[in-house]
Amino acid sequence: MNLPVEVIDAVRAKRCVIFLGSRATHEAAELVGATYPDAKTLAKDLGWKKPKIVPGQKPKVVLPSVEEGAAAYEAANGRAALVRDLQARIGAADLAPTAAHTGALKQFPLLFTTCMDDLLERAAADQGVRLDVLGRADKLPESDPTRRVLVKLRGGFERPDSLMLTPADFAARPVPVDVKKQLRTLVRNQVILFVGYRPDEEEFERLFGELSDAYGGELPRCHLASAQGPIDDYLWQKWVWRGLLLFTADPVECLNELENQVP
Repeated sequence: MNLPVEVIDAVRAKRCVIFLGSRATHEAAELVGATYPDAKTLAKDLGWKKPKIVPGQKPKVVLPSVEEGAAAYEAANGRAALVRDLQARIGAADLAPTAAHTGALKQFPLLFTTCMDDLLERAAADQGVRLDVLGRADKLPESDPTRRVLVKLRGGFERPDSLMLTPADFAARPVPVDVKKQLRTLVRNQVILFVGYRPDEEEFERLFGELSDAYGGELPRCHLASAQGPIDDYLWQKWVWRGLLLFTADPVECLNELENQVP
């Protein structure tokens, strides 16, 4: 794996911000032989159905939607049942933090995550690191080298009311205007590194869309360590045109290499 020089230099200069996705939790499960559903499996288990082909129209490539599956499950069983089911499936209560979690905390004073588990919080507790946890509506604090700040963009199971699970949740609770301004400044002044995502999954599409909305247009050059295998040509071209530079690396591999480059 060749870690981009721009990322290495930015981390050294404390000008890099990490966004950690659920593939980091998936990897934590794989390392101990546990089961953790990928997005396609989770969407279908929750009740997502592929749209029917309309006669006379060209079929479209449709990503399995965990959000739509969650909405279907909620409609059939209620919100409380949806939260319980998801917590059992992806809450990671039986998993331990990996080197990706500990490495991210070491290298990045400000971390964002779309994970809803508490692996980063437990990693911080294990290391004796002060970690302040914020939600998507909270203003970002001033930089402080004595602490770490974690922004949970989709909430966490420790606070069920904070969870962002369905399209209706995102429509009802958009990122506040004042926080968008802070994100715009952050994206303009920092190098953005996405770790623990796949470019063909809804989780990343949603995140990239919200950041683009906050920025007010296409993002400046960002970097994605694409997890779980190679990237096909279609996805590569699609995201490169949107200003994203991709390389293949699972979360632990990426953070370990960063540790080697920036000890």
